[in-house]
Amino acid sequence: MESDDTNCLTLKGFFRLFIHNFTIKQHNQHFILSGYPNAVRRKDRQQSDLSFLKRLLHSSVSCSIAIQREGYPLNHVAFFVYDEGPNEIIFHFSKYGFAGKEIIDGRKVCVSVYKYGKLYTAKRAVDFGCEYQSVVVYGRIQILTSDEERIAAMQLFFEKFFPGVPKDSYEDFNVHDAQPIHVAKIKIDDWFGKEHLVPGFAISSFYPSPDPVITS
Repeated sequence: MESDDTNCLTLKGFFRLFIHNFTIKQHNQHFILSGYPNAVRRKDRQQSDLSFLKRLLHSSVSCSIAIQREGYPLNHVAFFVYDEGPNEIIFHFSKYGFAGKEIIDGRKVCVSVYKYGKLYTAKRAVDFGCEYQSVVVYGRIQILTSDEERIAAMQLFFEKFFPGVPKDSYEDFNVHDAQPIHVAKIKIDDWFGKEHLVPGFAISSFYPSPDPVITS
């Protein structure tokens, strides 16, 4: 039978091991995210102000979502809304097909949102360039499962993109309509922005042509 001293030592050893493993786990969680860039090389172009990041997410229509998976990563382009309260990106996609199998709970993602502006010329060809604004977001997927959450999330799309359309002119989105789709949110773990505008040395600037927007 073990003595009280032996039991005490065993208990102390257990707690040391627990604290050691917990410290490693916390370190690894930090390393997983810190292993990805959250800054840009050109510090004069980095935008870390929250108002810039939120404004670009609110005013953008679509985003590119790179989803972690074995082999080649999956790049999914989606309509999205930014829910500022919980600091989340919301999007939807079909339950069927490739995306439905790969975009699952807990999957890590990197989201890119960007806009471009004017092209500009300079005295040297190497200094020609383009205006742009961008935000890169790191987070994880959470698939919404309750009908209440799904309908509330989809309502944000109508509020953002179709606020001027009278509600009595169409049949509202309902639970039946939501059946074929997954509604998902991305909780933002980290994000950073970048902006470049026409510099002072530019000779001329103009918007690209032809118009990239789809016209019918």
